[in-house]
Amino acid sequence: MINADAAERFMAAPWLKSAPDEIKRTILEALAEERAPKGTILLAQGQPNDHLSFLIEGSVSIDRLSSNARRDQITLLEAPTVFGATSFFQPRPPQVTVEAASDVWMLTLHHAAHEALRRDHPRAAEALAAAVLQALCERFDLIEKLFTDFIARHPDSPAEVTTEWSRFRSSLFEDQTF
Repeated sequence: MINADAAERFMAAPWLKSAPDEIKRTILEALAEERAPKGTILLAQGQPNDHLSFLIEGSVSIDRLSSNARRDQITLLEAPTVFGATSFFQPRPPQVTVEAASDVWMLTLHHAAHEALRRDHPRAAEALAAAVLQALCERFDLIEKLFTDFIARHPDSPAEVTTEWSRFRSSLFEDQTF
């Protein structure tokens, strides 16, 4: 059972702001309340992922281990936020590691609970999927803005940078695998 403070934070967070309270409560019933201390690996790059997490307190570091074993921080996410979406909805391990940058408090959706939500409450599952899709779209827009701003601030960068970025953006829309 999720405590009242966690429920209140979930209900007030931006991920389901347009959903009716009834839908939010239904999703809330499918979630598990979890806490983890700073330094805990919450999602490991290359390892199977069975959960989607709604961070309601604290911060997490999103890191990627490169092929030369260098660990690079991609970003730091602060509550309220959601993480684990791309590997939760795809049958492949995450391409990043998510580590608690502080003590964290999360509400987590595991695959079994998600399947039950989809089966028993399709409207709630649809609202959840739309909220996650919105979060992913916002992140994609942010990536686009950051790269475009970087290229604009570095007009003397080699032409390969601009060409490579254009090629990357095009490949996102040309890939017909989805």
